[in-house]
Amino acid sequence: YVDWDFDDVSIKFKSGPAAGLEVGGSDAARWAVNSDVHITSSTLHGQDAQDGRVKAVSQKANGNVVLELENPITPVFSEKETPGYGVEIAVTSRNIKIIGEDDGTYNGGYLQVFHTPGVAQVIEGVEFFNMGQSSRKNRFAIQLLYNGDVEGTSISSNSIRKSNMRCISVDGTANATIASNVGAGIAGHCFYFDRISADNMVIDNLASNMNNRINWNNRIDGWDDYDADGFAIWSPFNHFIGNVAAGGHKRGFRYYLDWRTLGEDLINVGPNMRRNPIGTFKDNKAHSNFRQGFHLADFEQFFQFRDPENVPVFENLSAYRNREQGIYVMNCVHCEFNGGFLSDNQKGIEIRRSDGITLQDFVIQGQTELFKNYVTDNNSHKLCGHSGWTYEGIHMMGTLWRYGHLDPGFGIRVKNIVLSGFDKEKEYYDNCPSTEPIGFSTDTHYGGHFDYKTSFENVTVDDGRDIILDGCRAASYGYPDIAFNDIDGSLDPDKSASNGVLVTDQPFMTGLFGDKCKSTAGCMSYCAEICLGMVTFFTERFGTENYKLKVTDTASGLSIDIPGNVRTYNERWNTYAYDGGAERTFAASLPAGQYTAEFVDEFGNTVWPMYAEEQWAQAPDCDGGVSIGDITVIKPAMDAATECVDMVRNGDSATRSDVTPWIHTKWYGEIVNELKPGEGIGGGNAIAMDRTYYWTGIAQNLNSMCTDAREGEWYEFSAWMKMTDANGNPSTNIDPNREWWRNQAPIMTITDRQYRDVSTKQHLYNAEHKNLAALARPYNNDEWGHIHGIFKMPTSPRLWFELERAPENVKFLLDNASLTPLTCNRDGLVRNGNLETNDSLYW
Repeated sequence: YVDWDFDDVSIKFKSGPAAGLEVGGSDAARWAVNSDVHITSSTLHGQDAQDGRVKAVSQKANGNVVLELENPITPVFSEKETPGYGVEIAVTSRNIKIIGEDDGTYNGGYLQVFHTPGVAQVIEGVEFFNMGQSSRKNRFAIQLLYNGDVEGTSISSNSIRKSNMRCISVDGTANATIASNVGAGIAGHCFYFDRISADNMVIDNLASNMNNRINWNNRIDGWDDYDADGFAIWSPFNHFIGNVAAGGHKRGFRYYLDWRTLGEDLINVGPNMRRNPIGTFKDNKAHSNFRQGFHLADFEQFFQFRDPENVPVFENLSAYRNREQGIYVMNCVHCEFNGGFLSDNQKGIEIRRSDGITLQDFVIQGQTELFKNYVTDNNSHKLCGHSGWTYEGIHMMGTLWRYGHLDPGFGIRVKNIVLSGFDKEKEYYDNCPSTEPIGFSTDTHYGGHFDYKTSFENVTVDDGRDIILDGCRAASYGYPDIAFNDIDGSLDPDKSASNGVLVTDQPFMTGLFGDKCKSTAGCMSYCAEICLGMVTFFTERFGTENYKLKVTDTASGLSIDIPGNVRTYNERWNTYAYDGGAERTFAASLPAGQYTAEFVDEFGNTVWPMYAEEQWAQAPDCDGGVSIGDITVIKPAMDAATECVDMVRNGDSATRSDVTPWIHTKWYGEIVNELKPGEGIGGGNAIAMDRTYYWTGIAQNLNSMCTDAREGEWYEFSAWMKMTDANGNPSTNIDPNREWWRNQAPIMTITDRQYRDVSTKQHLYNAEHKNLAALARPYNNDEWGHIHGIFKMPTSPRLWFELERAPENVKFLLDNASLTPLTCNRDGLVRNGNLETNDSLYW
């Protein structure tokens, strides 16, 4: 033991329990002695909400009301300290009380208006306590159930406390007003609106402290009250104005729009709900929710109307002190977020799998020192509660999620935004791996590079490190070529540009712009007076590892070498024919001008990557980006007579050592194409494909230079296959005598990719040419079968052949595949006329 001597010790009071509350702009007459009050949470957890009872009421000279409470409470954030995001205080006592019997089983009373159309209901100024029955269907504290139109109905100024199942549930009811209700201490969702509720006005309600008493094991089958959201919204047709969700077990406000319309007892009664216009959603607040403040998912109104003016609009949203995202956006197509305030969330707003987003007139703050000092306990109450969570103001996509011709491809436009406070988090919490004003999603890099059209206008980023985003971290996610168009120069660190671009600080992004670019923090570069358009070339993945796309500005003679990018997951994905799996991308972000583009290998030789699909992004929001027709693609010289003799690569087992470049159309499982040593014809190495569904098969891209040169000429396809069951035994269900579309025997299909509009080159579609080769007869399931056919060669930017359509769960073993020009003999026009091959070849 050690003796310690202390001297000059002082203790100073800083803060302690609060004896009461001072309420501004109120009338003392509205507050009564012995009234119960509810104070929402100041933390990331709704469970930190507090209840008190008024002991005395007094009016101050400045007009404020002082409420002295019977018992002190933990200090809270007031509007004085945190203007716009202080806690809420609600009187929960009412003169009329309905109290459910408490028998310890969480089965209280319930009030239900059921199948009463056309009758206005008025339920106002009532205190509901211990209502609702836990995990029992349609036994909620208050419920409007399948009433249809009840215009004039008012469910207002009620308090619902300690409910065993929801606050107010609106099911199949329209034109009711749900206003100024308070729900506190609720099991399950507080306010719930089912899929066929419509035109209800939901105004100035408070949902606080939803608990997790309902879980997966005791849930109502078909409902998700285990999430315990403040407002669970399944219909787009209602109106939400001025509501507060403070302390959802999962979320504050949660929209989930189904792809169907489910009515009474979850029976399908209508079409896709996602494409309907939504009602008004404005002036709502969300704080102290364990996950998201606002969870906004599946808004596809644009696909119904295709009008960029007739889109979902979310106005003046406030989200603060939420443990994960303030606003979480999922599958939102052409949505506008107009005005709002975000602070003290792990991520201010996260945008995932969405397109055509407008984000404007927001103040987005990071961690405030006031909140940091307020929270002193364990990590679950702090931001950066997990070491893998990045801390960001705007968490956005780096690539388009969908490339369909109906998808807008407009990316995101950010306007009139102030971002601040994201430069202190490492100082506050070492647990955060990254703290940035803008960050990227890690799971949507479809094309292996940045292709999410982005523009900024009048954006202020207050960061002591001068970091807007971390380009190095973004590159590790799969975005090595970021390009943000800056409409008005507000991102320029020198504040001298009238416009410009913020790009990844790499020569292939800046090399054409000379001294217009200057390196900035976070592995980025700002290039003044530049506007960039984007084109992406999709190519074969295999054999192109060392290729680059050399782009030359014909006016200046300057050139850049753009590396290719791939997305790597597993062997199945890397060899998948669709969705960028077996493809390498080369993307060029360029200003207006004239350019040449050619693929070169590591020695500088002009090469061809089997095919090159040229896909253009939507025109940039600024003036002057590169556009279609500005780039001339240079191809290498080719002698089709010698180089296009056999278009199948790695088709012969005698020289086969791997399965490259064979691909497949199987979107499931892990095992796809495998090398089978010694199992080929003559003891060579065959290729096996594991398959389940009849439409899946083994495939290979063709050289587009060859198909261009040989378009319209006759070619002969030949391949030998064995078909087995899952155990490797010969399949007994192969029947080549049935029509091909009955999927009883393998056929060869050619898929070619065509532009929907060659004038824009924005979208391509797949055209399938089926049954170009088929299984020759007779077929013996113990022997190799011969797939054979002749056809005229088509061409397109990309073309591949596929062996498919055998019965489900039939596995393929492939060998000796070839695709060669059909040789002609004028003296022998009939092939196999005497059946000398002992099969139906050519017939």
